Amino acid sequence: MRKTKERDTMRRCLTWIAVLMVTTPTVAQDQPDLFQPFGNLGDGPGTVAATPKIATSLHPATAKPGERVTLTIEVIVPEGYYTYSIGDDPNSTIIKIAKHTGLETLDKGPRPDHPPKIEVTKIGEMDFRQEKHIGRAVWRQAFKRGDGDAAINGAIRLSMCNASGCLPPEEFPIEIALGDGPEFPFTHDFTPTTKAGGQETPTPVSWHMELSPGNARPGDTVTLSLSATLEDRFHIFALSQDKNNGGLPTRISLQGLRGLEAVGDGFQEDKPFEKKTIELPSGNLEQRLFHGTVTWSRTFRVTDSATDSGYGVRGRVLYQYCDEKGCLKGRASFVLGDVSETDKKIADDGQQKMVSTGTDAEETPAAAPASLSTLLTQVGVALLAGFILNFMPCVLPVIGLKIMSFVTQAGENRTRAFMLNLAFSLGLMSVFAVLATLVGVVGAGWGSQFTSAPFNIVMAAIVFVFALSFLGVWEIPIPGFGGSGDTSGQEGLGAAFAKGILTTILATPCTGPLLVPAMSWAVSQSIGVTYLVLMSVGLGMAVPYLLIGAFPKLIGFLPKPGMWMETFKQVMGFVLLGTVIYPMYVLSGVDSDIVVPTLLFLFSLWAAFWWIGRVPLTQPRTRRMMAWGQAAAFGGLLGLVSFGWFYHPDDGFWRPYSGDVLSQHLEDNQTVLIDFTADW
Repeated sequence: MRKTKERDTMRRCLTWIAVLMVTTPTVAQDQPDLFQPFGNLGDGPGTVAATPKIATSLHPATAKPGERVTLTIEVIVPEGYYTYSIGDDPNSTIIKIAKHTGLETLDKGPRPDHPPKIEVTKIGEMDFRQEKHIGRAVWRQAFKRGDGDAAINGAIRLSMCNASGCLPPEEFPIEIALGDGPEFPFTHDFTPTTKAGGQETPTPVSWHMELSPGNARPGDTVTLSLSATLEDRFHIFALSQDKNNGGLPTRISLQGLRGLEAVGDGFQEDKPFEKKTIELPSGNLEQRLFHGTVTWSRTFRVTDSATDSGYGVRGRVLYQYCDEKGCLKGRASFVLGDVSETDKKIADDGQQKMVSTGTDAEETPAAAPASLSTLLTQVGVALLAGFILNFMPCVLPVIGLKIMSFVTQAGENRTRAFMLNLAFSLGLMSVFAVLATLVGVVGAGWGSQFTSAPFNIVMAAIVFVFALSFLGVWEIPIPGFGGSGDTSGQEGLGAAFAKGILTTILATPCTGPLLVPAMSWAVSQSIGVTYLVLMSVGLGMAVPYLLIGAFPKLIGFLPKPGMWMETFKQVMGFVLLGTVIYPMYVLSGVDSDIVVPTLLFLFSLWAAFWWIGRVPLTQPRTRRMMAWGQAAAFGGLLGLVSFGWFYHPDDGFWRPYSGDVLSQHLEDNQTVLIDFTADW
C-alpha cells in the first residue's frame, strides 16, 4: 500500500512537471523563466486580462418533487484562449458542488455538452494528453427535485491559456436557486453519435447552433448561426457542392418559425470553400468542402407578433462528412427560442439561393442531373459488376447448381427452358429492385451493414445452412435445387424465381467491393437514376442465364446427367463452408466476444438441420412439419444458451477501448485497467 501511494505521488509530481513544461512559454532570444510557470500572460503594456464569462442556471423552475432539474454552467472563453476539461491536472477545470439542498444527485458529476479537443504533446519519452475547450463550453449535471427549497452552492475553477502559457487558475462561485439564470433556449450544442458493436461513439462532427440575441424586440434583427467543428482529417461539403461530383451538399431545412421573418437570399458561409479536383477517365470532378470549423448564418427580422408569443426557429441540417477512407451521412436537429410543431414551415435552403463567400459564388438551386456520358458510364460499370458477381466465392456454388439444372433442362421444351431461366433472372433482379427502393426512398447505404454483429451472424448462418444442404445433411425443399442425378423433381417457375432470390442473398457477403462504388454514386442521384443503375447490376448478373435460356447450345459441352453432379454439389458445399470464414472474420472485428457464441450457434444449426434431414421430402407433410418444429425448438434453445450463457457484453468490467470512455472514467476518479494486444 505504501509503495502504491509513493508511485501515485510520483505520478502526480511528474504530471505537474509536464504541465509546467507544456504551459511554460518559449520566447525567442530569451531563456524561459522557471520561476514563472504561467508565462508572460498579463505582462507588458496594453495587455488585458483574459476573463471568461460565466453563466449558471437551475431549471425548470416549475419542477415538482421527484422531477428532474438540470444545473447548467456556461463558460465563454475569450478569443485566442482556451481552457482545459475537467480533470486532476494543475490547470484542469474543477467544478465543486459544496452543498445542495432540496435536491438529490442523479449524475456523478458535471458532464460537458461536447467532447473537448484532444492534443498530445511529446515530452521526452512521455506523451502528455491535453483536452481543450475553445470558444464555448457548457457543463450540465442532473438532479432530482426533493422537498423544500432547491439551491446549489459551489464553485468552478479554471485557467485561461494560449500559445504563450496559462494564467493562474481562477475560481468563480456558484450560488443559485431553482429558477435562477437563463434557460439557454437560444443555443444548442450537439455531437451526433453512431452505434457500433453495441457502443455509442461520438462522430467527428460537433455542432453549435445559436439564435442571437435572445432579447431582441420587434423590428430588430437576429442571426441564426450553425457551426460545425470537424476533427482534423475530416471534411464537410459546402451548400453549393454538386451532388454528382462525389459528395452531398449540406442542406439546411428550417421547419418552423415564430415571430421571425427571413431576410436576404439564404444562408451564408463564413469563409471560402476549399476546392478539390478528382481526376477520372470520364472527366474531372470538382468538390467544394471545408475543414476545421465552418459557420452557416442567416438573418431574420423580429415581427410584431413576437411581443405576445416570443420568437424562435426549429429545423435540421443534413450533411455528409468524409475522410480518406469514406463518407457517412449525418443529421442534426435544433429548436431555438420559443417555437412549436405548429409554427409555419419554410422551404429547405437547398431550394433557395446558396450564398457563399467563395470567389466564384453562384446560384445553385439544385445539383444538375448527371450527364448522358456519365450515366452511360455508370450503367456500363453496373452491368460489369453484376456479371462479375457470378464468379464470387459466395455465389459460385449456387451458380454451379444452376448449371446442373441447365443439364437437366437439355431434353425439355426450349420454350419451357427459357421461361425457367427468365424466372430465375427475375428473382435475381427483384432483390436489386428492393435494394434500389431502400437506397432511393429510404436513403440507405451499402457496406455499413457489415459493421453490424447481427447482420454478420445471420449471413454466416445462411451460408452455413446452405453448405450443409450441399453436403447432403438436409434437402432444400425447392424442386430442382438438389442438383443430384435424380431428375424426378421438376423445377417450376416459382422454384426458379425463389432460386434467383436465394442466389442474390448468398452473394451479399461478396458484394462490398463491387456494389459500393455504384451505390455511392447512385445514392446522390434522382430515384429514377438509382433504379436504373441498381437494376443494371441485377441485369448484368442475369445476362448469362438469359443467353443460355435463349441459346441452349451454349452449354452443349457439359456432360449428361449422372453421379458427377452429386460430387460437384458436395465440392461446392465445401466452397460455401470456406465462405463462412469471411463473415466470421468481419464479426471478430466488430465484437470479438461474440465469435465463440456464434460458432456454438452454428453448431446448433448443424444439429437442427441434421434432424430435419433424417425425414426425407417423400415423407408425409405432417411428419416433415413435426421434424421442422422439433429442430426449431432445439436450435432455438441452444442458440439462446449460446448467446445468453457465453456472451457477456455488459458484464460491468470490460469495455471496448476509446479515448472518451477512458477520460470519463478518469474524471470519475475510477481505477482503469487497459488490456491491449495486437493481431500478430
